[in-house]
Amino acid sequence: MDPSDLRAELADRLAGAGPIDAETVNAACFMLSRAIQDIDFSVPEAAPLLRRVLRVAGRVVIDTGTRGANPDDWPNTQAMALEWLDEALRALGYEVRPVS
Repeated sequence: MDPSDLRAELADRLAGAGPIDAETVNAACFMLSRAIQDIDFSVPEAAPLLRRVLRVAGRVVIDTGTRGANPDDWPNTQAMALEWLDEALRALGYEVRPVS
């Protein structure tokens, strides 16, 4: 997908009558994560956290929701998602850790 046509192509995909596939969800997460920069949040820390959450969601859906996704890849996807979330949360003074 050409980034310059992302909104138009994404709008066409979302307007279709069929189910929304993983690639479309990923593209929507990517587009929304980029659109965050144009929003004036009342709390500046919200934007980076939201950007990261959207990117994590996009990555998880691509790694697990595409045709032929291998369930054996889940441990790597999960570790990456937790690492990215941990990075975002550490900026707010929190950390991701296992429940004891």
